[in-house]
Amino acid sequence: MALAFPLSAAAQTRFTWPDTTVDLSKYTRVDQCRAALVRIQQGQIALRRQTEWSDTMTYDVQENLKPLPVPVRQAAARCSARFEPATAKLSDFTLLMELFLLADRDADAKALLERRQSAITAKGSLERIAVEDSAILIYLKVLPRRLDAAEQLLVTRAHGGVDRLDRLELYDRLMEAAREAGDTTRSRRVAQWMLAVADSLTPAERESEKFTKMGANRGNLVVFSAMFEIVGVKTLTDSLRHSTMAMANLMRSMWARFTKERPEALPYPLGEHAPAITGDFWYPRQAAGDKHPAPGRVSIVEFVDNSRLYGSCMNDAPWSAIADFCAPNYYMLRRLGDRFPGIDITFVVGTRGNFLHAPPPTPAEEAELYHNWIDPYRIKGAVMSVTTRPFWNLPAPDGRRLEKPSANSVAYSFGKSWSPDQGAGGGGRYLVDQDGLVVDVFFNEQATIQFIDVLMHRQKAGGDRAER
Repeated sequence: MALAFPLSAAAQTRFTWPDTTVDLSKYTRVDQCRAALVRIQQGQIALRRQTEWSDTMTYDVQENLKPLPVPVRQAAARCSARFEPATAKLSDFTLLMELFLLADRDADAKALLERRQSAITAKGSLERIAVEDSAILIYLKVLPRRLDAAEQLLVTRAHGGVDRLDRLELYDRLMEAAREAGDTTRSRRVAQWMLAVADSLTPAERESEKFTKMGANRGNLVVFSAMFEIVGVKTLTDSLRHSTMAMANLMRSMWARFTKERPEALPYPLGEHAPAITGDFWYPRQAAGDKHPAPGRVSIVEFVDNSRLYGSCMNDAPWSAIADFCAPNYYMLRRLGDRFPGIDITFVVGTRGNFLHAPPPTPAEEAELYHNWIDPYRIKGAVMSVTTRPFWNLPAPDGRRLEKPSANSVAYSFGKSWSPDQGAGGGGRYLVDQDGLVVDVFFNEQATIQFIDVLMHRQKAGGDRAER
């Protein structure tokens, strides 16, 4: 029997993805352009995470001064082409100024700002300040940072008749932005201006509410931050080579010099003895039989509860927040553990009665969840202590759980206005030397590497502990 074959067959065609490119030149509103650029920026960030192993690289402190990826700049240029600073609606000022900067149209951004300022009446002093504040914030947050433009606005206002406290706060904003962008020359120059202003403050100004509530750091801590910037890591490491107490005493003397307070009033626990960590659950189990921080070893004590770093991503935010917000801190600890074998790293956790979106666990179950969450980061030398946190409940029908400070949290407050967990300004990480003295609580990675290196070499050399 003869087989029948088809006379012809239709060829298959390879699937091609349709062109989904958005014609940005057709966007007629500034907010449409800004939303499109946010989407493109997020795509570039996602691409970078997939192609760069950032967890193995120290953070580039000058990252915020680098140009944006080409696709972002090109999209900004196309989308902003229909807008001109002389004719655009002033109601779009903030979004359009940022759009111009993203498109590298800095001259147009400045022209738009000048046009917005010229529209303010002679009696609109508060409006002028608000417009300048908006422009300064845009210059300081847009990528890459426009520190020159922000400095020009801030210095002009500082010299325009504001009082000393306002001038100090303006300089502080510029110093922090320069520090964040890795512009140490600028940050140290501005820090010198700050200390000159601080040195001229009267006792009444130092005791005023305006000073005590200044900036994110509050009052004297703003001054201390400027002092810390000028002193620099090299000076600190030089004193640390002699002894931990030598560095702590240097910091206290500088605190007293520029804040007019007693050296003992320094709110940071530098040079304090780090208490032994206690716990109801330990990982690995055998760690319960050892002391942490470990005597004779450089140690890091990490309070995972610190709301400023971890609290929200452990219990309140989506799981993606852990990778996006908290993971870099664990990557840093892993790099330190790899770089300095033998360093002791202790994670300190207090139970909360809940863990992310899981049903309310028992303390033992919650401790296991914390361990399972941190263990995949593979941080060498790390152990974990989990303490059952004391709490009380509001009366019925509310019944909400309110935590009390854990014993470890109380111990690491050192009797100061300093809270290692759930504090508005508390610190959750401590570098401890071989004798159990706190060396650092700030943890700039580059500085921390230098501190640990000094401690390691000091131990090999026998150490100079005369001042201890």
